[in-house]
Amino acid sequence: MKVIIAGATGYIGQEILTQCIAHPSITSIVALTRRDLDIKSDKLRTYLMKDEDFLSYSDPKLRDELKNAGACLWSIGLRPSQAGNDERTRVISVDYPAAAAANMAEIASTSAPGGKLRFVYISGSGVERDQNKSLWWMGNFRRLRGESENVLLRHAEANPDAFEAYIMRPSLVPSTQGTIRDRVWSMFPSVRMDLLARAMVDIALNGNKETTIENQTINEWP
Repeated sequence: MKVIIAGATGYIGQEILTQCIAHPSITSIVALTRRDLDIKSDKLRTYLMKDEDFLSYSDPKLRDELKNAGACLWSIGLRPSQAGNDERTRVISVDYPAAAAANMAEIASTSAPGGKLRFVYISGSGVERDQNKSLWWMGNFRRLRGESENVLLRHAEANPDAFEAYIMRPSLVPSTQGTIRDRVWSMFPSVRMDLLARAMVDIALNGNKETTIENQTINEWP
């Protein structure tokens, strides 16, 4: 399968990329990034994105790169501490994945095997889809992620032959390096980075019965 990775230079995205390169069922990878990658592989092609590319996908070269992809693993997003009330926060949190879903599904419908794209999106534990609910803790972050979930799930419902959406809801995500932060985070609800990436790659390849995958389910992934 050919897959797209959005956010391959990030904390979790790097692990997703490493596992995709190692997986024998993944034959081609397109990484959408703002800067070059240090990782090299014959499977990997990198497309350097400008801000406008994340909203329009109108560049013919970009659209050509995305052809024949059967899945997108989306790890672009702001941490709770970065999520303000400004327009840029909303653009990155909601508009970027919404534009990706619409455009990638359109491209996949005429090029991907089976004409369908699986979109595996990293959200977070405690995210709220009810946009009218009062939230006293990390309200803006939880509401924006919830809105993005709604957009993706509605797009899947409206385009069942071309698009599947899967929402990953990890809690804290410690790395495998065993740092002090990793050890502290592991004392709370969490899932190791490698387990999260493995579950996402598996869903990209095989789909999943449930479309929202909570932290405990990720930890119990076979």
